[in-house]
Amino acid sequence: MRFNLDGLEVFFPYDRMYLEQYQYMRSIKQALDAEGHALLEMPTGTGKTVCLLSLITSYQYANPSAGKLVYCTRTVPEMNAVMEELGVVLAYRANELNEQMQLSANHNNNVNVANNSNQPSLIGSSNNAPMDIEDTVSSAINIASSSNNNNNNIDKPTQQRNKRRYKRKQPSNPNLGPIHNSGQGAGGSGSLALCLSSRRNMCIHERVLHESDREAVDAACRSMTASWVLEKSAAQPGSIETCSYYDTFRDAGEATSLPSGIYDLEELKKWGKGKGWCPYYLTRQAINHANILVFNYQYMLDPKVAKMVSKELESESIIVFDEAHNIDSVCIEALSVTINERALEQATRSLGRLSSEVSRIKSTDNDRLQAEYRNLVNGLIEQGLLETSTNDAALTSNVLSPDVLNESVPGNIRRAEHFIAFMKKVVEHLKARLRAVAGPNGGVLSETPLSFLHRMMNGTSLEAKPLKFAYSRLNSLLRTLQVSNLDEFNSLADVADFA
Repeated sequence: MRFNLDGLEVFFPYDRMYLEQYQYMRSIKQALDAEGHALLEMPTGTGKTVCLLSLITSYQYANPSAGKLVYCTRTVPEMNAVMEELGVVLAYRANELNEQMQLSANHNNNVNVANNSNQPSLIGSSNNAPMDIEDTVSSAINIASSSNNNNNNIDKPTQQRNKRRYKRKQPSNPNLGPIHNSGQGAGGSGSLALCLSSRRNMCIHERVLHESDREAVDAACRSMTASWVLEKSAAQPGSIETCSYYDTFRDAGEATSLPSGIYDLEELKKWGKGKGWCPYYLTRQAINHANILVFNYQYMLDPKVAKMVSKELESESIIVFDEAHNIDSVCIEALSVTINERALEQATRSLGRLSSEVSRIKSTDNDRLQAEYRNLVNGLIEQGLLETSTNDAALTSNVLSPDVLNESVPGNIRRAEHFIAFMKKVVEHLKARLRAVAGPNGGVLSETPLSFLHRMMNGTSLEAKPLKFAYSRLNSLLRTLQVSNLDEFNSLADVADFA
């Protein structure tokens, strides 16, 4: 159904709607018009997703300056369900606009003008339908219905639209993938809708797919796509394995683009295989050109991930959090650090490995460490610590204040060996604190950040200022040492993040 909602033409892909759905869409439009926030609730199974997508995509179509639609979900199955529903919504809009163009062309050519002069301009339910709450809604939103005499004159496309009902989507969805639509593209307006997930869900490399978990997939991917791996492969072809899909994607340069369409994870992988391009990096590049993005909460809420993915999104984007009652737990998880004795032992082993690696580099390629030291004299932004290449192995950036971002790294942790010694003191202090709190019978201690910091400074003689730079300094060192498998340093990264 196609109707007018407070001056906005809405394309709703089904021929009936509930009163609650109409009220829901009106509330969304009011929030968009006010450029504010809205907290909306509807029971499960009442069509929240189709209401959101129909109203917001119609709003984007009528107001091109509204920005992107960023739809955040909790799980991959929910993401795929949103993409399927979006395919239905945009396919309906494209069909409606195509029919409108055909009618306009016929009118201009004076073909069947007399027969069409009394036809309703909006499609709704027939007067033969029983009167119920849905019909009341249809009347309230000015959906014109044809009379009994006009029912015989309704053309076949209209009858086919009136037969549309809510149905389970089939495994092969014709509404997904690249959509040309006679040159008009998805939704009749050239829309591009993408979803983004982790490498594990998007990788198409045969060897990497055999890895058991997300961390192993990430490590295997980085080991073939990091900048220093590519440099070595270029200097000595065949000496090291690289990813053919990433190589082809990189060689294509500006030619790497996605045509208008609705791409879920399977469609992205299918398109990547067809072109020989890596779908993960292709999507990372294409999100700036997309009209609609669907991804996990963390890509928007977790500062460590959002700085890599969402930092370049327009400030006027329309953000939707599905199942929003989960936001608080996601934020707590993103901004919390959990450290136990096992993690601290792993951090100690990681520091030992870093120390050995630094000694090896000093004897074979000391210029690399010296170049890092010179860079650390500049602020973190100037020396590029926070602007890593998307294919390089690097820790996700933590939350830093502006004064830290523009300040040089303290001299007592600039040299790699000094930083490792600094972190060893931090780890040993945390071990001692855990032993003191736990005791023989276990215990709980609550302490303010200032009190904790005061105890650390008194117990270790460390200064407070270098603690603010610990996470970024570790990031720099791992890049300098060209470490691809960052998962072995997760525990140490947690300690640096806590610092």
